[in-house]
Amino acid sequence: MAAYFIAHGTLKNPEKMDEYVTRSGPIFAAHGGKFLTVGDVKTVLTGSHDHKRTAIFVFPDVASAEACYNSDAYRELWPLRQEAGDFDFIVMEEYGSEDSAKHVEADNA
Repeated sequence: MAAYFIAHGTLKNPEKMDEYVTRSGPIFAAHGGKFLTVGDVKTVLTGSHDHKRTAIFVFPDVASAEACYNSDAYRELWPLRQEAGDFDFIVMEEYGSEDSAKHVEADNA
């Protein structure tokens, strides 16, 4: 099942971020990752969210997302990423079709 790699971040250095994005893109692609979207957090409706921006990528599965993150090529970018900003990353697995159908039914009720 598809997995979503979600990055929550606060930018520190725009130039370093541009370099990080340029260099990390091919690494994500090599593991089957595709960029979906990036945007600024506009409203936190409940709880707290410490970062200003969120980016979402989709991978074929959790193993691919984790392999990308733990790859030597991506690990080489960690110092650059730390200069670019402060980040939290999560990987979530997409629901199966039966679970997704429950959410669609609830949304349409």
